[in-house]
Amino acid sequence: MGGLLFGTALLLLVVGAPIVTALGLSSLVFIYANDIQHVVVIQKLFAGIDSAALLAVPFFILAGDLMNQGGIAKRIVNMAAVAVGNIHGGLGVVAIISCMFFAAISGSGIATAAAIGGVMMAGMLRAGYSRSFSATIVAAASPIGIIIPPSIAFIIYAVLSKVAVSDLYKVGFPAGFIVGIALIVPTILIAKKRGYKDTADQIASGDLEVIGLAPEEQRKKLKGLHYFLDSLWALGTPVIIVGGVFAGIFTPTESAVVAVIYSIIIGIFVYKEMTWKDIPRIFLSSAISTAGIMVIMAAAALFAWVMVYVKIPQTILDSVLALTTSKYLILLIINVIVLIAGMFMESGSIQYILVPIALPIALTLGIDPVHFGIMLTTNLAIGMLTPPFGITLFTSARVFGASIQDVTRETLPFLAALLVALAIITFIPQSVMWIL
Repeated sequence: MGGLLFGTALLLLVVGAPIVTALGLSSLVFIYANDIQHVVVIQKLFAGIDSAALLAVPFFILAGDLMNQGGIAKRIVNMAAVAVGNIHGGLGVVAIISCMFFAAISGSGIATAAAIGGVMMAGMLRAGYSRSFSATIVAAASPIGIIIPPSIAFIIYAVLSKVAVSDLYKVGFPAGFIVGIALIVPTILIAKKRGYKDTADQIASGDLEVIGLAPEEQRKKLKGLHYFLDSLWALGTPVIIVGGVFAGIFTPTESAVVAVIYSIIIGIFVYKEMTWKDIPRIFLSSAISTAGIMVIMAAAALFAWVMVYVKIPQTILDSVLALTTSKYLILLIINVIVLIAGMFMESGSIQYILVPIALPIALTLGIDPVHFGIMLTTNLAIGMLTPPFGITLFTSARVFGASIQDVTRETLPFLAALLVALAIITFIPQSVMWIL
């Protein structure tokens, strides 16, 4: 019976149908073919997104849009540029660090790619970076947005696994740093080989003109605390969001609402790069993005229910355990499956489909569900970069006006670095679990 479900979904993907169509329509075909009561479709579609925790998703998307429009992203880049100093490929490193900071605000890889890519593009191109290499750096670093808390992927996993979001948030920090460091290494090596200028020289010469200062003003103010002080309001956002959750002041969903309110106040009254007239447009854009994500989640939930109905998770569990009981080999198998799935599917859909299958296997082998969650999320982050359907790959290429073919070729050393980071997180659990 599973052949009809997966066969239909695969056929729809091959002919180019959107992922929501492939998941939803294949589920409908199975339900009709097996004479299951049709009311189940409506029930499961709504049940898939009927969770208070998922309310955080639209608010984090909205917060990311508000921060980008309100100038917070620019200040984060400025601060990162001053912090990096005089190193080869400095602008690339600035982009990675900026993505890490913005990740601690938006919770979304797509929002991070759009925001940081838009801010960094002019400076990177003026400094001599190719469009494809610039786009690749941002595309590779943006998925950190789902690793460093707050993270939409963490919230979805917590809903599916019943794991505490606060525990996932804690292990997300060391995992994000591991991934960030892994990406900085190829950035510096490639930049040194290609002879790209250093960050301090670029800022001093006016190449990185993020907030409109003239070159002479930049040279003067770079020596002082101007950029740091100017970014303090922006840095307050992750402190309030994540710190509030850890301190027990508010839940992750409430923290997302706080982020929205804080972003509006800072964007309008402090940085003054946003007006009340911009709010309706930003709200509409965020609503459209949220609707697309939620529809995919609903269809994925229906697809996951059909899999459980035909006992596919139990069958796979029995088959895998019959093949091997080696914890490390099974983790390797799961990682390979998720990596392949990430090449074709959206991260939320993968979680809805694979968590019911893979988590019972992990628990049977005594793997901590929090460790499994951070391993899965890191893997999903890699999937956002991998062609042919890597979402941050396409977003960054569009922002930088680069050819998707050229960007794809540039991703190879970064994918290798990300796989090394995934291996560390997977096979050395204490690299991330020490914080619990």
